[in-house]
Amino acid sequence: MKKHHQRLRLSSFVFLQLGMAIFLFVLILSSCFEPREGCLDIAAVNFNASADKDCCCRYPSLVLSVEQMYDTLLFRQDSVYVGTNGELFRIKKILFYLSDFQLIKAGELYQVSDTVHLQSYGSTLQDTIEETFRDDVLLVRRTPVDYTIGSLREDGYFETFKCRLGLSEDLGKVIPDLAPDNHPLSIQSEDLYQNQYAFMEVIVVRDTSVSTLADTLRFDRSDIGDFYIEGNGSFLHNTGYDFPMTLNADWSKLFDGINWSTHDINAWKSTIVANLPSVFTVSQ
Repeated sequence: MKKHHQRLRLSSFVFLQLGMAIFLFVLILSSCFEPREGCLDIAAVNFNASADKDCCCRYPSLVLSVEQMYDTLLFRQDSVYVGTNGELFRIKKILFYLSDFQLIKAGELYQVSDTVHLQSYGSTLQDTIEETFRDDVLLVRRTPVDYTIGSLREDGYFETFKCRLGLSEDLGKVIPDLAPDNHPLSIQSEDLYQNQYAFMEVIVVRDTSVSTLADTLRFDRSDIGDFYIEGNGSFLHNTGYDFPMTLNADWSKLFDGINWSTHDINAWKSTIVANLPSVFTVSQ
């Protein structure tokens, strides 16, 4: 009987020790565990289903690829091209502003949500005011090809994509000297601001002679006005992904009908403005 009680006490002691060991093991594990941070919103680009703590979600952006061609050729700056009448001319550079991006879905308008504070002229050049603008201005050059416009969370199929070539009247009052250095409306190396912003700048040489100087064609609000590029179709924005769109520019159509043998810049500009509706197409 005595031996039986000793065995019971020994078994109880062993179980107690084992229980304490398990408790300590669990306690150590729980003290070492740190919740893994990540985005738990399925609509976000960086959604992470294995995360324990919701954090740091990044939502989709509207991304525009600008494909620049000259007829069937990839457009290259400072290259010689054949004009309408077989005349050879050189395109040194083409750059232009895009803004006011709009997407239509089932008749509803959607735009990027980003905003920016910019200093602009008031009623006089001596009157400076700070205004909040939608931050969707791009300055398009030959490179880069891809541009992130801003955040756009609405997904699904959109029937219309449109944007302005140039700037609104309000954006045209922004003071470039006071804009952030990395903003498209700040001072640029091409000197796009001369009392007003150039919406588009085209630098050409009207022949291939080394002695011929380049001509800079500037187009501002008085030339272009409120011109919108528009594409209709079925453009899909998948949930949790950036929304890719493509703007195609065929510069052969921009220069169609220009007579390079006559050095008439005003005539060239008039032809270019008349050609604008046929230059751009939208795709995905």
